[in-house]
Amino acid sequence: MAFLSFTGGPLAENCYVLYDENTKDAAVIDPGFMNDALEKAIGAFNVRYILLTHGHFDHIRRAYMVKGLTAAPVVSLNTEKPLVEDAALNGSLHMLRHAITAKVDETVKDGDGFMIGGISVRVMHTPGLTAGGCCYVTDDAVFTGDTLMSYSVGRTDLPTGDANALMSSLQKLMALPEHLAVCGGHGSVTTLRDEKRLNPYLNF
Repeated sequence: MAFLSFTGGPLAENCYVLYDENTKDAAVIDPGFMNDALEKAIGAFNVRYILLTHGHFDHIRRAYMVKGLTAAPVVSLNTEKPLVEDAALNGSLHMLRHAITAKVDETVKDGDGFMIGGISVRVMHTPGLTAGGCCYVTDDAVFTGDTLMSYSVGRTDLPTGDANALMSSLQKLMALPEHLAVCGGHGSVTTLRDEKRLNPYLNF
């Protein structure tokens, strides 16, 4: 497997293209923006899924564009669908004063697995940032959205956030293999090993 990382949008959010190097099947993760480089990458692969780690507006803002380019379904955790589709909950009305939503076509639940070409992906429910946030775990990387980022963690003061739930979710992530790349919603790609050593919020 391999992935490409792109940064853009109003809050410098990250979008990832996870792909199988042999089949060219791919998933686009958290499309909060669109730029020429990302659009070119999307066109180079067979995009099978548009995966949302959570429903905050800055991570879903261009899901409809990716769907228009690829016809791939937009996927979220089953309990996150209401937040994705509600501008009063996902932060857009509060922060931008206009509505941003996405339509969720398919839902998954904790523990579900699916394939992207030959890549096995497992869904891990990681509430805290939002009640229905999740991470996508592969053999080489974990796509964490805003739950765990480069030496930081997500905020819990927005709708459906829960600080205690976030701490439990971080403990679940820390139990994963240390070699995994941490592909967060903002900041640089790190590893679980480095997060354990250097992230000041992980001193349980």
